Amino acid sequence: MRQMDKKHTTKDKNIIESYRLFQLMRFTADAIHRSREYELKKYNLTPEQAGALVCILSLGNKATQAELSRWLFRLPNSITILINRMEKLGLVKKTPDKKRRNINRLSLTKKGYESYQHSIEFEAFYPIIDILPEAERRQLWSSLEIIREKVFENLHLDIKTYSGCFDKALCFDADAPDDENKPSKTAKGEGK
Repeated sequence: MRQMDKKHTTKDKNIIESYRLFQLMRFTADAIHRSREYELKKYNLTPEQAGALVCILSLGNKATQAELSRWLFRLPNSITILINRMEKLGLVKKTPDKKRRNINRLSLTKKGYESYQHSIEFEAFYPIIDILPEAERRQLWSSLEIIREKVFENLHLDIKTYSGCFDKALCFDADAPDDENKPSKTAKGEGK
């Protein structure tokens, strides 16, 4: 960090240091996101679509737009736009819930499952995070969890509601268990 001028008070220094830390975190996250965009571009996917594919498969038959909104910590209208685009691209299928007609269940099409398999490769991120030894990665994780908890407290949000992708198993296996979200290999017309 750069040295502060002697004329700044301690409060001013804390504000400046906090702002610089915020900028560093934001810049780093944006740079990683851009790296992920570049990686997924060859599969005609965005990082948001890749994240949705992983979450939909991980949620299984509980995958809805509302649940996806919570898992990805995105506003419901942005999830609606994302899912509508993914449906037009043939990546996901919306099926009305049998009991609650106002809810659509989400599942991957055959094309969506193939895209999911590409999205879990993480070729861009592994070399980035691998520069940190395991102990430092655990410390980073711990520090980010503390910050996340404080943010949720400040926003008056229940962290458990939005922590699905941290608390539940994620499908990062090309041979994920069969469920409604994994297209059948023998189903005709599935995913077209």
